[in-house]
Amino acid sequence: MKPIELGQDVLSAQGQILSRSAMRIGRRVAYGIVAAVFLFFTAISFHGFLWAFFVDVAGLSYVKSALCVIGVDLLFVVIFGLLAARSIPDPVEIEARIRRDRKFIEFKQSLAMAALTGLVFGPAGRFTIARLFAIVRNLFGLRK
Repeated sequence: MKPIELGQDVLSAQGQILSRSAMRIGRRVAYGIVAAVFLFFTAISFHGFLWAFFVDVAGLSYVKSALCVIGVDLLFVVIFGLLAARSIPDPVEIEARIRRDRKFIEFKQSLAMAALTGLVFGPAGRFTIARLFAIVRNLFGLRK
């Protein structure tokens, strides 16, 4: 392949990686926001209900009821906090990373080959080859 096509493939794979990473980070932020919302609303609206439930139905003291409410709140925070902390790339992102790495290696090889052929077949290479042929002709010419 040509270096330009390989470069375009590398950039395409990198773009796909960035878009997938952005989606993954956005998902994590959304889970974090949900965790914060649950923390806020459970701290405001659900506290009264749970406290009354533990006092009246379970027959606990006021302090024990308050500690049970805090435990339920922390359970929600832990669940959604763990979901927010989880960062696993999806298969498409993994495949795009592999494709990008392979194409980048091909791009570097193609670029090196283009530089080498440009050097060999360019003006400096033509001059050097012409001088080498002249030397070889002179060597064979002396033996005649």
